Amino acid sequence: MKPNLLLFSIVTLAEIVCSYLGVWQGVYFFKPLIMLSLLYWTRHIRHQHLWLWVGMWFALGGDVLLMIRERDLFVVGLGSFLVMQLCYIVAFAKTFTAAGKAQVTTWRVALPFAAYGLSFLAVLYPALVGTPFLIPVIAYSVCLCSMGVFAALRRHSVTDSSYGWVLVGAILFILSDSCIAFNKFLQPFEASTLVVMSTYAAAQWLIVWGMYRKN
Repeated sequence: MKPNLLLFSIVTLAEIVCSYLGVWQGVYFFKPLIMLSLLYWTRHIRHQHLWLWVGMWFALGGDVLLMIRERDLFVVGLGSFLVMQLCYIVAFAKTFTAAGKAQVTTWRVALPFAAYGLSFLAVLYPALVGTPFLIPVIAYSVCLCSMGVFAALRRHSVTDSSYGWVLVGAILFILSDSCIAFNKFLQPFEASTLVVMSTYAAAQWLIVWGMYRKN
């Protein structure tokens, strides 16, 4: 079943608008629908990419944990998304073929993601040192960039369209989480909700759409 992009976009936009208006009942309703809608649309074909589908449930868990305002569940939410990334990594790896892997130089693929991850951690480090967030953020960053690497390693194992959608989705996910970190640890900015949620929703849709595409 093809994910309905228009409905998905409306749900995402509604969540963003509710967040800016401070209508938290709306946020609590619409934010979980972002992943729930993708889970619903892929329920009949989940056996094709079971690890991806499991990861989507952990993404839903992370969304719910991070939207709760009454308690600071940032680290717990981070952990849920970390498990999601590990599941996505396994899902991406399961699409590799022997012929495809032979055409990819792993270190060349990994280098841009490693360089970005290390650079961003270096920027974050002064704000994280001495806090309980340092180790969780480092571990999360490693998994986050690894997800990007595994998305890129699919290049010769799948169709060009599947490869492209998933890779762009993984990069947008990295961008979204980078904005969260920048907003939380370095400098809060007014457009953070718009940037974070739009890139996050687009990332999830593209990854799911790319993984389930046949051509």
